[in-house]
Amino acid sequence: MTSHKADNLDLGFGIPNDALDYLDPEILKKWPQGLSDMLTVIESAHIRAGDEPKIARRRAFAAVRAISSFAGGRSLYVPQGRQLDRALRDREIWERHRGDNIPQLVEDYELTEAQIYSILAEQRKLARARLQSDLFVDRDKG
Repeated sequence: MTSHKADNLDLGFGIPNDALDYLDPEILKKWPQGLSDMLTVIESAHIRAGDEPKIARRRAFAAVRAISSFAGGRSLYVPQGRQLDRALRDREIWERHRGDNIPQLVEDYELTEAQIYSILAEQRKLARARLQSDLFVDRDKG
């Protein structure tokens, strides 16, 4: 098994490779149902994507820890249906955009050039907001 530092999903939480081997199964029963469901859904998604069950479980714990670090103690709205599909599509367009591939994006997503530019403008604003909020994070506190 690779170390967590070599894992592409290393999120800086320092999870030892064998931590899940020693996890008491009763811990899951004490978690709020939503958290337990979240772990199960993420683990299942990784298994469907081809991960070995043990790796899927480790990645699921890492993902839940990341979500907890981001949104722990507050409500987190997760869209569904068309709203989620559109948000994920727009983020994918942003990540695929290279500056010279607008015609390809138009074809791949069956959108107009104007729609692609509008999506990129919105995603640029969101990216700028993420970067600017990082400027105010006190790195010494966590």
